[in-house]
Amino acid sequence: MRTAQPGPTFYDTLEVSPRASAPVIKAAFRCLVQLNHPDKNLGDDSAAGRLIAIVQAYTVLSDPEQRRKYDLSSGATKPLVERRGAGRPANPVAGDPQKPSFRTFAFRPLD
Repeated sequence: MRTAQPGPTFYDTLEVSPRASAPVIKAAFRCLVQLNHPDKNLGDDSAAGRLIAIVQAYTVLSDPEQRRKYDLSSGATKPLVERRGAGRPANPVAGDPQKPSFRTFAFRPLD
């Protein structure tokens, strides 16, 4: 008997990690909506379907309660929690250990 292959997860649809924070999910959503909008893909009949899948994934993953339920139903034994940012920064500015250094965030699509 053949088992059906599961479709892409909401994380796959948004091209983010299951450990992605809310701002990363939002940035990925905005980028993918711009790339896959039917108005920008006039000859592509599947663009509307991709946009619907992206919006559905974002609707679930942007709401903390729905995301927790999705993570639990998808086989995770406990909700995934991002542990970064706890305590002191990993790379303080040279000369001042109390002042953190910041890098600019840039979302790059996965190749």
